[in-house]
Amino acid sequence: MGQAAATNIYLMGMMGSGKTTLGRLLAEELGSPFADTDEWIEARANCSIAGIFRDHGEAHFRDLETTTLLELSQQRGWVISLGGGAVLRPINRQLIQAGGYSIYLKVQPETILTRLPEHPYRPLLMGRDRNERLILIEKLLAAREPYYLQADCVIENDRTPEEALEQILQKLRDVGLK
Repeated sequence: MGQAAATNIYLMGMMGSGKTTLGRLLAEELGSPFADTDEWIEARANCSIAGIFRDHGEAHFRDLETTTLLELSQQRGWVISLGGGAVLRPINRQLIQAGGYSIYLKVQPETILTRLPEHPYRPLLMGRDRNERLILIEKLLAAREPYYLQADCVIENDRTPEEALEQILQKLRDVGLK
């Protein structure tokens, strides 16, 4: 497991794609440390993501995201769940590509909507009805998916966490990371 111990595994995808849930399960299975970039940002800022968006704007949040990713990319052998928009910045994509193995957790917009019905902690979805949320999710996915598809592998995650975890573990075995 020498190569796996030296490689970070990055989980990327839309909000509600299962990055945090699967990240925790994967880290436990691999015996690796786990980090969720959104949780790190909230802990360091002593403020929720929604609060950061509200008080400082999305650009400030994206700056904090890059700073967090810079810090985490210095670690080795971690499982790291990225915020849904982390792939928007070229520097973030470079850090992900240079620092490890990336997995895109692909889900259908309807699945995201089901998983995040009226989630109060998702600033991009707040104050919108169901149809507006679906349209926004589709728009965000269209803008982000070209970057998500640059991942080392794609896992369809319109399934249970256990099924998705097994598929991830198989991919990692296939490339010698498990």
